Amino acid sequence: MNKELAKKLAKLLINKIPKDKTLLVQGSSFLGFVYDLYRKEKLFRDFVLNPKVPNEKKVAYLTELSKKFSMPSEVGEFINHLVELNAISMLGEIKRLYDYEVEKFLKVSKAFLIVAKKVDEDTLQSVKTKIKQLLNRELEFEVLEDPSLIGGFVVKTSGMVIDASVKRVLERFA
Repeated sequence: MNKELAKKLAKLLINKIPKDKTLLVQGSSFLGFVYDLYRKEKLFRDFVLNPKVPNEKKVAYLTELSKKFSMPSEVGEFINHLVELNAISMLGEIKRLYDYEVEKFLKVSKAFLIVAKKVDEDTLQSVKTKIKQLLNRELEFEVLEDPSLIGGFVVKTSGMVIDASVKRVLERFA
């Protein structure tokens, strides 16, 4: 995979989207959706990889998808480059780089707070506050449940994992 090309495409997309938090986040959702489609749906993968399918049809389909995510029409140039360079298989890396650049721009990092079971709002708020203090930066949390943790929590950001789960403690003893 050409990391330099992925970086250029991520920056191209960021430059095409107005610097609005909602639109930038929708850009990430759009990239994630298309990449998941590429990985999980054979028909879609065959469609975008088939050299007999004209690029115009691929661009038209992806442009239509981008409209469902309320992406501005300027994203069309990004889609054109993506198809011309046959870089759809690189969307995972492009999304990762795009998300990193968006976090830098917004000065807010996305974090996943994974808990073993549903936790009351006061406890969640307490954990979020402590993690923000520990990392000394603004975080936007998405809370997920994973019963395999048994208890405790895991926090994942783009650059770090904090594992304070019972599962991890038990693994260390094993």
